[in-house]
Amino acid sequence: MNEDFKLYVKSDKVYVTQYTMPHQSGGGHWCSAGYRTQSTLSGLKPEDQKAKELLDNAGTQYTLIDLSNCPFITQLKAKLAGINETPTLVINGRIIKGLEKIRHALQALGIITRNEAIC
Repeated sequence: MNEDFKLYVKSDKVYVTQYTMPHQSGGGHWCSAGYRTQSTLSGLKPEDQKAKELLDNAGTQYTLIDLSNCPFITQLKAKLAGINETPTLVINGRIIKGLEKIRHALQALGIITRNEAIC
């Protein structure tokens, strides 16, 4: 098939913070205490992750676009194109919103079977 697939998703970020007390051993002042970010954990939202796995398991070539990490102008273009929820799959300009509708569309195209769609 000569089709162009684009999957739009959003990811969640969780910041791991640590409470700090400078000069703790030297009797630092309490007002200089604060929080600092140690690391950031990120991952796709559950429904978006399932849509990605569905396309991966089917062996489909697609472009993954994470709207959480895109510049504002890219997010605005997506919004104006009608992509206002995730996951959204765009196949040759046809917009398919939501995991269940994506499953049905892939079944209709013969990319996945009914058994694969149940997973």
